[in-house]
Order: sequence, then C-alpha cells, then structure tokens
Amino acid sequence: MGADKITSKILEDAEINANSIKSKAQIEADKILEDAKREAEKRKNEIIKKGEKEAEMIKNRIIAEARLNARKKMLKERENLIEMAIEKLKEDLITLPEKEEYSTLLFKLIIEGIISVGGGEVVLELNERDYETIDSKVLWAIENEMEKLLEKPAIVKKREVVNIIGGCIVKTSDNSKICDNSLEAVFERNLEDIKVKVAELLF
Repeated sequence: MGADKITSKILEDAEINANSIKSKAQIEADKILEDAKREAEKRKNEIIKKGEKEAEMIKNRIIAEARLNARKKMLKERENLIEMAIEKLKEDLITLPEKEEYSTLLFKLIIEGIISVGGGEVVLELNERDYETIDSKVLWAIENEMEKLLEKPAIVKKREVVNIIGGCIVKTSDNSKICDNSLEAVFERNLEDIKVKVAELLF
C-alpha cells in the first residue's frame, strides 16, 4: 500500500537521534546500579554484626531490584524513542504530497485502490490539490492501465473533493465497495509494521 515509500522519510532522522538517546538511557541506568551498590554496601556494613550471610543476601536483593529498575528504564526509553519516530513520521506525512515522488505514489495508490474494489466503473475522491492534478489525460492513462491489469474495461471518474492529506478514496459507482487509500488510512493500517521497522532499525 505504499507504506515503504511513506516510512522511508522517518527512518534516517530516527537513526540520527537514536544513539544519543540510548547513550543517555544507559548512563542513567548505570547510575541506578552504582547508587544501589553503594547503598547495599552501606547497609551491609550496618548489619554486619548480624552475620555476613544475611548482609550478603540483603546486598544481592538491593542490586537485583536496581537491575530490574534499570531494565525498566531502558525499555521506557526505547518506547519513547519509537513514539518520537512515529510522531516525526506523522509530521512528514503532511508534507509528503509536496515531494517530487508523490505523483508516482498517488498513481500507485489509485491503481491499488481500483484493483481492491474489483475495477469496472469506479469513482475517485481526492483532496483539492490532487483533484486538479488528476485531469482527463491522467484518468485515461489510469483506465488503460486498469484494462491491462484486470483484462476488462474500466471507467474511472472523479467524484468530489474530500478532506484528506493525500492519496485517494476509491469507490465503485454504486458505493458497494470502498478502498480508503488516503495517506492517513495507509499509515494507520501499517502502523504496527512501521513500529516494527523503526525498532529493528534503531535497536
């Protein structure tokens, strides 16, 4: 659904920010452990009269708890980093229609949408800018492409302007089938995959 093109804009920026954020999280996690070790050593000395074994058990428990807290903090920082990348992606999504490659992406989303509803006589709903861009010449090119792909005649018309960032909404002429290939819909459908890709890149 064009998700790779949409997500590519975020991954470079996210990678740049990753090292500094992970480094900061590691420093804070190390500090938690060091503080815990000092506290454990202090308490060990305080109860040394009660016996070395009991003192060592308390020390180990404090360090284990500190390690758990440090791990939780690292996981939280990881979640924050992924969320930051997703928010940046949402910002980039708004400006995507201004990019040079957008016209190719829009054509692809239209084709995929028409295939999804089964072809035949379909209507396109676009935002105001794309409504002007997709003229009769482009519609003719889309019809020819669809006839080749589906091996049957295709009639493609523009219906109305809708409030979407970009992409398209494709419907059969009787509204019985709908494919929402707006940029925001594609983003939401692929959100979990996007998170996985960002996590794989950063970690």
